[in-house]
Amino acid sequence: MRQELELARQLIEEKQYDKARMLLLKVPEDPIAQKWLEKLDEVAPPLKKLNGNGHSSLPGWQYASLEVKRSYGMQYRFNGRPMSEWKDQPIHYALNELGRDGWELVGFEGREDLVVYILKKAGAALENKRVEVWDQ
Repeated sequence: MRQELELARQLIEEKQYDKARMLLLKVPEDPIAQKWLEKLDEVAPPLKKLNGNGHSSLPGWQYASLEVKRSYGMQYRFNGRPMSEWKDQPIHYALNELGRDGWELVGFEGREDLVVYILKKAGAALENKRVEVWDQ
């Protein structure tokens, strides 16, 4: 059992929540596994299967914005949070990082110095709060 828990911990650290969930479900008698499953359900609710009509029964979508400002290099904000570790990286780097977490690009709008990319991923929005914005 310890081997399953260690592998599940690694998957959780890599944000591969569905794989970790599948592994933890294989040890239903382990109280630690059950505790981790409860926490996973809070952090990343499981994706649901298609219903009888062939439509997804997901609770909705989460949307996010990636702001790219070209001013003294490339600066990024994801949902209003500065992403200083991405500074001066090309856009594909940022999109690949977000894609690892399940985000998919659905649109963008921009001008010379600022482009906003809109992303989505399956699941209900976990939080929806106002954020600080750049002065325009």
